[in-house]
Amino acid sequence: MSSFNSGVLFNGIDLGFISSMVNRVKDDPEKAKRTIKANTVWLGGTRSESTIRDFKYIADEPWGNVQGGAQPGELVLAALGACLVVGYSFDGALHGIELKKIEIQVEGDSNGIAFMQIPTDILPNLTTARIKVYLESDASPDILEEMHKRVISISPVSSTLSNIAKLEFDLTTGSGV
Repeated sequence: MSSFNSGVLFNGIDLGFISSMVNRVKDDPEKAKRTIKANTVWLGGTRSESTIRDFKYIADEPWGNVQGGAQPGELVLAALGACLVVGYSFDGALHGIELKKIEIQVEGDSNGIAFMQIPTDILPNLTTARIKVYLESDASPDILEEMHKRVISISPVSSTLSNIAKLEFDLTTGSGV
């Protein structure tokens, strides 16, 4: 096995991989940059299918009592929870903190009045997200609190949601005729 993947796991994270990755980025910070992609197609009604690499996700709005997939806003909350899980497991491996369980519960408040095209000054956005984090470990509460502070300060999804991301739209139109 190469030194890049050592096979030595801590919290399910390969320590050789982490070490190699961190050292590569320290040597060349440009290697920390990447472009991530998703492709979404309409399935009819309010359903869509998103493909991210080889993974597919169905999204829908439960209007008319149809439950054809998670709401897009729910997927945003799930992305936040998943990003935090990555952060805790990664941080634990970097700092030698063994984790037995990570559970993230995220709920958010939004107001869809503007989305329904009803005149209002209310923005169609997630206004508040409440995140409950449960960490099970033999580490002390102080150590876990330090970890928590590090993770919430470096979570890309958390940062994106709590700050304004620049969105660049490019519209292409076509005709079926």
